[in-house]
Amino acid sequence: MKLRVNLYSDTLLPPELRLSFVKLSRLLLGLVVVLLLSSLLVFGFNAKLESEKNKLEITKQRLDSEKKDLETALAKRGPSEDLVAEVTLKAQQLELKQKLFGKLSQQEMLTSYGYSPLMTDLASVANASIWLSRIQVSENRYIFEGYTSSPESVPLWIERLKTSTLKGHAFASMTMSLGENQPLAFKLTSETSSTDKELSK
Repeated sequence: MKLRVNLYSDTLLPPELRLSFVKLSRLLLGLVVVLLLSSLLVFGFNAKLESEKNKLEITKQRLDSEKKDLETALAKRGPSEDLVAEVTLKAQQLELKQKLFGKLSQQEMLTSYGYSPLMTDLASVANASIWLSRIQVSENRYIFEGYTSSPESVPLWIERLKTSTLKGHAFASMTMSLGENQPLAFKLTSETSSTDKELSK
């Protein structure tokens, strides 16, 4: 026969907590340690960056000082007179050589392409009473010197030249001279000379 009756069941007991005070304390302690370590790492990294920054600033100041010294020295040091004179001389020589080269090229072109057609045309307008002793061609200037057996043959010969390569070139002056025991000499030029006789057009 039972003398005791158990009126309590397991449902009346308080629930068991998974997170106890001890576990919570340990978790908080671990979190504090992690934060402290992180802070130390960040502080050390910042200190390293600050040190490098200071070094760079010192280097920059030194380089700025050297730059100012070099600029001052460069301002005091003017160009060498000998070098300036040499450069000027070289520039003048180069300019003269370029001009000479241009003249030679022009003369070569004139010699290569000017005389051949001219000689062909002179042969086509040849006159038995006129013979040339000298021909000078310089750019657009022509000079013919020669002899003639009759004075009236020269103007006729000039008219025939107008149908040749010399078409468009005006002969500005002509001189004639008669030497002792020599045929009548003439000089025809495309430029007017103060000693030459002007032709009437």
